[in-house]
Amino acid sequence: MPAIHMKGSVSILVVMLLSGCALLTPKEQVPTYYQCGASELSVLQKENGVLLSYGSQQEELPRAVSGSGARYSNDKDPLTQVWNKGNEADITWRGQEMPLCVEQGTLPKHFTARGNEPFWQVAVNPQHMALTTPESEAIIDLVAAEVVSEQPYEWRIESTTDKHLIVIDRLCRDSMSGRLYPYQVDLQESDRMYSGCGGDSEWLLQGATWELSEFESHAIHSKPATIQFLKDSQLAGFNGCNRYFGNYNMGGELAQIRITGSTKMACSGEANELSQEFSSVLERVYQVNIDDKGRLILSTRGGRQMTFKQQSE
Repeated sequence: MPAIHMKGSVSILVVMLLSGCALLTPKEQVPTYYQCGASELSVLQKENGVLLSYGSQQEELPRAVSGSGARYSNDKDPLTQVWNKGNEADITWRGQEMPLCVEQGTLPKHFTARGNEPFWQVAVNPQHMALTTPESEAIIDLVAAEVVSEQPYEWRIESTTDKHLIVIDRLCRDSMSGRLYPYQVDLQESDRMYSGCGGDSEWLLQGATWELSEFESHAIHSKPATIQFLKDSQLAGFNGCNRYFGNYNMGGELAQIRITGSTKMACSGEANELSQEFSSVLERVYQVNIDDKGRLILSTRGGRQMTFKQQSE
């Protein structure tokens, strides 16, 4: 009898195990999305590397040797590489070095914020914030950054004092300079609230090729003018006839764009006229804006305006 009982138990156990196996499925990998300035890239973990996606294009990258963090690279020219460092990553896409890439839903490890009337400024790192006001300067220990909302993302950064920060993933324009920033930042102190903006203005523009979509009454041709805001304040693009390069500055009360050189291709009358007009207006730009559709709008003091959309990869 004990033997018969054991056999039945084994049979039941086998059936249960088989049923359980049928229900178990491998855990589906979910990509990590990064905001790299104006562009979004995703990284999907694979068995021996990662799959990097940028728009409709993809690159499979094997694991590579690194001194710190996790690095994945094709180690060839043009270089494509992902180097993870916590919630941030250094990404190079087919030879183009992207601006700082930050995992969506998180804040950069280091950022600054500022407000007016009264003036205040804060520099934040993972451990501290350095707060400057007209009356004092203080280094304040931070406790934690907590996500309190996701549409849009909103973070509360607590400190060991009565001062803490509320950071919202929303475009913010400085009340005095008019400069555009990626984050709205509020400094809370006891029962008082001071509003301001934070993050890097240039980061908003970098990492994408902006393609001219509207320029007053000018017709936009099949090969439109473009502009790229590169790292280190360098500028490059196509004016409708020739490649150009230069530099830009988003600091202070106005934007400054300067073309320092270009190629010398000869173009037809209409294309030549448009390219000269584009270059002339571009160098007179004083204000940069991004509308609610994600389009880049460059304006002059005289009311002239050019609108750009992100070029699809």
